[in-house]
Amino acid sequence: MSAARVVGALVPVSLLVIAVVGIWWVLRQERRRPSSHARRGVPVHLDGEPSPEEWRHMSTEAQGAYDTAVPDAAESAETTAARSAD
Repeated sequence: MSAARVVGALVPVSLLVIAVVGIWWVLRQERRRPSSHARRGVPVHLDGEPSPEEWRHMSTEAQGAYDTAVPDAAESAETTAARSAD
């Protein structure tokens, strides 16, 4: 076999090995130190937002009203900010 064919065969194999080792390393690091807040046990709760327990106890109508009110409030705030900027 010529040297060019050997190099041509080694490049894809080496890239595959590097990718496998990289994936293994990232998964190992993620297991040791999770990057997700939920996995760390840190509750993600914004002010004025119902907690997960409160959300579970809300009626379907109340959840729907909240889901509608949040984008409406954000749009209103954006409109107010745009008007005050002018």
